[in-house]
Amino acid sequence: MDSISEPDWSKIASLDAELVRAFVVVAESGGFTAAARQLHRTQSTISLRIRTLEERLGAHLFLRNSRHFALSSDGENFLIHARRILQVQNEAIASLTRGSRGNVIRFGLPEDYAELWLPELLRAFYALRPGARPHIHCRTSLELLERLGAGELDLALVVRHGERAGGKPLARQELVWAAHRDFVLCADAPVPLALFDESCTYRQRGLQALTAIGRDYQLVYTSQSPTGIRIAVNHGAAVTIIDRRTLPACWRTFGESDGLPVLPPAELELHIAPTMRNEATRDLSELIEMLVSEHSGVMA
Repeated sequence: MDSISEPDWSKIASLDAELVRAFVVVAESGGFTAAARQLHRTQSTISLRIRTLEERLGAHLFLRNSRHFALSSDGENFLIHARRILQVQNEAIASLTRGSRGNVIRFGLPEDYAELWLPELLRAFYALRPGARPHIHCRTSLELLERLGAGELDLALVVRHGERAGGKPLARQELVWAAHRDFVLCADAPVPLALFDESCTYRQRGLQALTAIGRDYQLVYTSQSPTGIRIAVNHGAAVTIIDRRTLPACWRTFGESDGLPVLPPAELELHIAPTMRNEATRDLSELIEMLVSEHSGVMA
């Protein structure tokens, strides 16, 4: 393969930014496993992107036979250019979001936490940076992680799912069984449940807990939206799982005295896109950390 100490800009100009971003994160994080966590992709996906990048450049970027992770000489040379590519890309995007639209910061969080914290967070952020223009994305945690990894978000507050770590732990939130205050839970009948789809960690933990104590249940309503879940619960037909802090006034909690198991806590994490290091993003992330710590049990 050719040396790229003097880059062929005709090749570089046609590179997919996701390939370049994967290379930079692998190089800066010290390996494919760490990069996969940061980019919220599988290790095989990251490896494929690096191979594709090497094929397009016609150069080996990493030393394959070394016991220790290391860049090749071509990799070291290309890292300089790759950082410049991402910097120019960020500057180009920023230039399009200045002026009347202000500086856009793309922030994602689940809808229930948006209702709980977003008003206070935005007031504080606008006071600190009046010209900023946050774009808020309310999706499930898994969707937010996918968008972050795809470069569609700058930062995201999410509930940790299994071993998919990589963010900064902020707090543990108490999960509870909840239903409308007029709902009657029958001890000898399956628990009627209104939950998110199979990817939801709340659902996974709840069903595992019920199975562990041998309590029968029935999924009577499934939705991808907290609003949809609330409608079903407000109808008085089902029990759901929520963070205690988001409990509506017309609902009540259920616990061991009602024959339902204790639920493990949810872990909140803040994820920041690897290439986002500007001051506005830093300010917003610090405000998020302060707000969550003030209203939650900070993680040890």
